[in-house]
Amino acid sequence: MVIAMAQTELRRQIGLFDAVMLIAGDMIGTGIFISTGAIAETLPTPGGVLLVWLFGGLLALAGALTFAELSASMPYAGGDYIYIREAYGRLMGFLSGWSSFLVTFSGAIAFLAVILNGFVSFFLPVLGSQDVILSIPLPLIPINVNVGMLFSMTVVLLLSGLHCLGVRQGTLMQNVLTTLKIGALLGIVIFGVLSGKGNTSHFEPLFDWQKIGNFSLFGAAFIPVIFAYSGWNAVTYIAGEVKDPERNLPRALTYGVLIVTALYLAINAVYIYAVPVTEMKGALRMSEVATTALFGYKTSAWITAIITISILGALNVVTMIGPRIYYAMAKDGVFFKQLTYVHPNFGTPTAAIMLQALWSCLLILTNTWGTLFTYVSVAITLFSAFTVGSVIVLRFKKPELKRPYRLWGYPLVPILFILVHLWIVWGSVTEKPKESLIGLFIVCLGIPVYWIWKRRPAKS
Repeated sequence: MVIAMAQTELRRQIGLFDAVMLIAGDMIGTGIFISTGAIAETLPTPGGVLLVWLFGGLLALAGALTFAELSASMPYAGGDYIYIREAYGRLMGFLSGWSSFLVTFSGAIAFLAVILNGFVSFFLPVLGSQDVILSIPLPLIPINVNVGMLFSMTVVLLLSGLHCLGVRQGTLMQNVLTTLKIGALLGIVIFGVLSGKGNTSHFEPLFDWQKIGNFSLFGAAFIPVIFAYSGWNAVTYIAGEVKDPERNLPRALTYGVLIVTALYLAINAVYIYAVPVTEMKGALRMSEVATTALFGYKTSAWITAIITISILGALNVVTMIGPRIYYAMAKDGVFFKQLTYVHPNFGTPTAAIMLQALWSCLLILTNTWGTLFTYVSVAITLFSAFTVGSVIVLRFKKPELKRPYRLWGYPLVPILFILVHLWIVWGSVTEKPKESLIGLFIVCLGIPVYWIWKRRPAKS
């Protein structure tokens, strides 16, 4: 295969533990701390809340098992871009990578950096100042810079610089951050059960089947959970640097999702033990509400510190994995050829890392990351369905492809995943047709860009 010969510069340095920590670190962001209040508002029943989190984990597992077959068969940098390209052709692969660069990864970095600033300013209030220190009156997008923007951009540049220095440095930092946040969540579970002032009567009645059986209610409650479980495929983008990928990629994907699912269910059980579901409705900082009720004193500083570490861990992962997509695109000759550069000493795609950092900083500076995310969210969900669907396409298109791991439950598992995501797309298009069309337009802008790059002289 062409891709096997094309990606030879990146070094395989990531072990199984590192890979699991990457996945868990990306999945555990802010969702587990804030989503349960929104779920309880839609589905105010203890069993319903737990079922939604369980089904979210099973959906993530369905995606992870599918990606296990894809990544073990094609263990190269690029993740979705590689799988979509091989299944549907180079144009579709490019549009996936184009969306990743323009919004998905760069926008996620900008979003996480801005959110990180909001939590750090709890401890350093000066970072929360909205006073403009520099104003650039551009005609279309006026730029007003404050201290928080400078802090967010500095974090992006520092993390990007760290990842330029080597994969081991980035994974070591991730191992520490993920271990800290898993430990903190386990601490809430253990101390909440052993010494918390909760009440098991909060679980009664466990199920309200009238509410759970309402398909639209259950579906609305499901959407925040999908956000909380996102990141389960993180390691596939950096698969070109995983040791013994045929064994470690499927294991990492499975172990990572199972660990996070078990942790999410345990945390939500403790939330319910602490506070009745009817009192959770609309709580924006569910973790703080629950721990304050459990331990009898304000836990704002403690929870804010945990969330800050959690966000920093997720930001670290996204900063690491995104550039591997642009590296793979450049290898195919459909993105800036300079992005194929791998530092001879550090073994990292430094040019791709710094381009992503600069674009993310521009999104922060112009404050456009939120708008782009709103527009392209439907396209992102659609590409997820396409990627999982590629396992079915490739079974027919490339039956000779070596498959060290074959998906358990094929084809039911990927079909279930696709149907759920198409249902989300349908709901989003129905509710927000204008935003969905604008997002589709932004993605389709990549078509002329693709043909421009294709017309350039090919690189040998």
